Amino acid sequence: MFVSRATYRDWRNITECSVQLDGGINVLWGMNAQGKSNILEGIYYFARGRSFRGAKDREFVRFGADFASAAIDYRRDGYENDTRLEVVIPKNGKKRISRNGAPLSSSAEMMGSFRAVLFCPANLSMVTGGPLERRTFLDIALSQLSGVYLTYLRRYHKVLLERNALIKRAADGQRVTTQEWEVYADVLSECGAWIAAFRQEYTGYLGEAVERYFLGMTEGREVPELRYTSHALYEGIPSPIKDPGAVPDKSTLYEKLTQNVEREVAAGTTLWGTHKDDIGLIFNGREAKAYASQGQQRSIVLSMKLAEAEIAKTVGGEYPVILLDDVFSELDESRRHYILDSLGAEAGRQIIVTSCEPDIIPGNRSEGVNFKHVVAGEVE
Repeated sequence: MFVSRATYRDWRNITECSVQLDGGINVLWGMNAQGKSNILEGIYYFARGRSFRGAKDREFVRFGADFASAAIDYRRDGYENDTRLEVVIPKNGKKRISRNGAPLSSSAEMMGSFRAVLFCPANLSMVTGGPLERRTFLDIALSQLSGVYLTYLRRYHKVLLERNALIKRAADGQRVTTQEWEVYADVLSECGAWIAAFRQEYTGYLGEAVERYFLGMTEGREVPELRYTSHALYEGIPSPIKDPGAVPDKSTLYEKLTQNVEREVAAGTTLWGTHKDDIGLIFNGREAKAYASQGQQRSIVLSMKLAEAEIAKTVGGEYPVILLDDVFSELDESRRHYILDSLGAEAGRQIIVTSCEPDIIPGNRSEGVNFKHVVAGEVE
């Protein structure tokens, strides 16, 4: 999969811009605040349906403009023609998304058709931050691979909000029937069982690939370990990616949700479920968050991102587009070389890199690289 062109109008600081991209390595270079990351952000929007910076849609609209628009033309492996995805975001009103000119009902309908893996400096919070950061990583990766996972995830969060409202009613002294508790426990445990099964299987694939990449990046000095934890786990939980016909058992989580209602009412929230899941990142038996150096943290996050791309190829049949936002400037030369060797053009992958300087790519690897100079929201 690769993007041949990205087009913008009134997007962040970009008035109007069209970027021609090649297979292999592309470098968007220029001074800070010129629009490099805005271009990358627009491409990634079509993979996730939102900004990787956490911005609201209306923040894309350039100051003084009535709307912002972005589009990508991309081609999937084995296809003869490009697919065009486009989003128009008005300053006021509802955004419009289309595929080859045909309107899509929501961002969820778009997800999965275009796939991308992003690494930016903020991703270090996967190590230094709380469980939410690591769950978000799993959710983004799995939502691009499986529409089934995305469906259960969206339903889970909707029902979780409703159950928390039910808990608040009970805490305020209103009567809640046993049947109401059981109905919500039934739906939440079913969705949670599927989510945990997907996450458990994916973490297994991830751990194997992360160990391999990390050892290559650090010359085998240390071995990381990934440990997935969830209230919905049980012995023999199935692997829905490998075996789509397998159905996970919801009883483990159902029992927790029905036997601890009084504690949850006292706490004012749902205490058990996959919204409490985490991946433990372990170095030599100790938590990376507490003991890993900045170099080790960066290496494990990079390994996770490289592994995400590899799994997308193994499961989905093609490599996603790989987006590296201001990453190489923070890496030593040996790690730059390792990443370039791992993601080389000969492997059939497209990599789009942002950098303040064009020489971020070592001279002996710059042949065939597509360099684009970004100045004041325009591409030269």
